[in-house]
Amino acid sequence: MQAPRIYVPPARSAAALSLGAALPITKLLPEPVHFVLAGGGSRGAVQWGLLQALSETDLRPDSMIGTSAGALSGVVVAEDPGSGMNRLAYIWAQLDTKFVIGDNWLASLTNARESALMENTAIKETLESVVGAHEFHELAVPFATVATDLATGLPHVMDSGPLIPALLASSAIPGLLPPVEVDGRLLVDGLASANLPAIPAVERGAGSIVVLDTGARSLGELGTSSRKVIARLAASLSAVQRRNQLTQAASEVPVILLPTPDNLGGTLDFGATMSAASETYSMTREFLLDLVRNERRKLTPGLYVRPGSRESDAISPDLLRPVTT
Repeated sequence: MQAPRIYVPPARSAAALSLGAALPITKLLPEPVHFVLAGGGSRGAVQWGLLQALSETDLRPDSMIGTSAGALSGVVVAEDPGSGMNRLAYIWAQLDTKFVIGDNWLASLTNARESALMENTAIKETLESVVGAHEFHELAVPFATVATDLATGLPHVMDSGPLIPALLASSAIPGLLPPVEVDGRLLVDGLASANLPAIPAVERGAGSIVVLDTGARSLGELGTSSRKVIARLAASLSAVQRRNQLTQAASEVPVILLPTPDNLGGTLDFGATMSAASETYSMTREFLLDLVRNERRKLTPGLYVRPGSRESDAISPDLLRPVTT
């Protein structure tokens, strides 16, 4: 990768400054606190903004779990919570399609036959260049990543053994990158089963969850062309999966869904990733300020979310806990 483009977050608001250096969030959340990082390809850059806002609070995760792009963001911070934020800004500022599927991706796509469309050499080299640890146990913060078991279609959570194969499996986009064999299982991208792995976090013992999202996908246009039909179906299935993950988790523990901007682009649209991260930082900072102002006691199970978000229309009203300004 080239030299990093340094990103400076926007100045904190007067209200934020009046609260001091660390916003007091920890007192509100039942332990252990798990960070859940959703997948989303290039949209994963907004997680830098989310993590930056969280770093200005007193909250530190007891565990982290991520899918696909969320696994990349999560493992960098889990490896080195101190300098991981700077490394993550560098990574997302530099990433583009060639670091994921290589320079010759168009030729590979044109020449594809029965094999996978691309090799995973490019993304493997990228991961090896940014992740220093070789095994899960070397990370400073407990971390897990999620892939999809091709034999069952179910999520497969990995939290031990070699890191790179697990990260490759979690990011193996079906039809684009080849499946990865881990522990005798043939695995593909976790987006197919748990792109927002809130239920796995509960199963791993979370007392509360903070969701670092990549934005809900637009359902797209209705149409009869194969492209529009496939895109619409994929977005609809993603929305159902996302709703199920949030609903089940929020019925058992408090789930804080941090805000993200609308219309963040496609999975491989790396065009304006850091500007999206900047906007996300500002949105999340204000959201966390409002959460602290509105809540005085330990949070109870439910989904803590901005009113008017897509989730506020899709989740049962009994589970909604609006965070208002």
